[in-house]
Amino acid sequence: MVDMLNLVKWYFYDPATNGSNSIKQVLPAILNSSDYLKEKYSKPIYGTDQIPSFNFKNKIWVKFEDGKNLVKDPYSLIDPMFQDFDKCDQLISSNEEIKDGGAAMTAYAKMQFEEMSDYERGELTSSLLQYCELDTLAMVMIYEAWKKNINWYLFICKLSVKDKFKLKFSHVFVKNHYEKKI
Repeated sequence: MVDMLNLVKWYFYDPATNGSNSIKQVLPAILNSSDYLKEKYSKPIYGTDQIPSFNFKNKIWVKFEDGKNLVKDPYSLIDPMFQDFDKCDQLISSNEEIKDGGAAMTAYAKMQFEEMSDYERGELTSSLLQYCELDTLAMVMIYEAWKKNINWYLFICKLSVKDKFKLKFSHVFVKNHYEKKI
C-alpha cells in the first residue's frame, strides 16, 4: 500500500494547490485539470445505485463558480447544518459547516463532552459523516484521475526529445500520434 500523500509530494505539482499537499487543496486542483472527473461527477450519480452512499442522495460534486470555468471546492458543497432553528432552544455551535479537519475535531469533541439538544447532536453527526465520506471520496477521485491519465503520462515518457518538442507546439501532433499508439 502506498500513501497517496507521498505520491502527491513526489510526483504531483499544480499551481492551484498554492504549494500545499493537503487533500483540501489537491482535490480542487485535480478536479479543475481532469476532464474525466468533470464529466463523471457533474451528474447526479453519487448517492444512487451507480455509486451508493450512506450520507448523500443524487449528489453532484462538480459545480462551477459563477462566471468562471473553475470547479467549486467540493467541501463547500457539503450541506450546511442547523437549517431548522425552531427545533432547538439554543445552539452550542456557531459553525454552520464542517469543511476542514479542525472543525471536524471540534465538532467531535463537543459531541463527547458537552450537553446539547438531540437536534444539534443529529446535525453534527450528519455533517461529520458527510465530511468524512467526502475525504474518502476525494482520495478515490484523485486515484481515478491519475489512473485515467497514467497511459497519457507513460506515452509522454516514451516520446523522443524531437517528438516532445513537437508536442509543446502542436495539439494535432499529440492527438494523431497518441491515438495511433493506443
